[in-house]
Amino acid sequence: MTDSDYKKYTAQAKAAIKGEAFFEALISDYSIPHHVMGLKDVGIDYICEWVYGEKPTGFLYAVQVKTLSLRNARPIHDGTDHDRSELERFKINNKYLHVGERTLQYWRGFGIPVYLFAIIYSEPPGRGEQLDCYYKRFTPVLTTTKTQEEERFNKVNDGTTFLAFADKENKSFGFARDLFIDLMRCSYYKGSISYISPKTLGLMQFPEGDDTVFEELFEEYRNNITKAIDLTNKMLERIKIGQAIPSAKAPETE
Repeated sequence: MTDSDYKKYTAQAKAAIKGEAFFEALISDYSIPHHVMGLKDVGIDYICEWVYGEKPTGFLYAVQVKTLSLRNARPIHDGTDHDRSELERFKINNKYLHVGERTLQYWRGFGIPVYLFAIIYSEPPGRGEQLDCYYKRFTPVLTTTKTQEEERFNKVNDGTTFLAFADKENKSFGFARDLFIDLMRCSYYKGSISYISPKTLGLMQFPEGDDTVFEELFEEYRNNITKAIDLTNKMLERIKIGQAIPSAKAPETE
């Protein structure tokens, strides 16, 4: 057997392992990462559960992790993500970070927030290996094939510290803010305007109250919400007049 007969342990494979290990370690204070093994081509590497303190919250989000060298993907500073996460924003232009329509269609069916995490590694002289983490939100654009901010990512680490909150003292903004809004987006997309408490995520930024509605999100998902309301009203009217309601029964099992 020659060397060519063996599967090579490429530099890219090594980088991918390091990138995923860095991602897991980075988010471990705020999330439980469950590694998805097998069908990598569908674009999900992790299902993560948000944790606040010592309490898993039950709120899930999906992640695809891509690892690139600084030579091939140099982040260009593009200001701050004002009025959103308040994290530093960067443009990262690399075809490896492009998400195709097939993957987007798959992600639409998840019903939970989806993020692309880019791990950029470099080896500064005399400083060893350095890794930085950037994320891009896909939940807001799952209904479209293109977005004007396709190259824009938020930097979510300060060394080995995960920036769950950009304002740590007041526990506001940061990744937690985007996760909360994207959870609400997923709810609205399903036709529900029920409100979750941001404090469940440790986020002290948005108002409390079951009657809180995000008007901007309402307008964006108006059709989905209207369909859910219309169907609910039809069912209630049938119940009111004693009319039988069409239903689908799951097969019973012994």
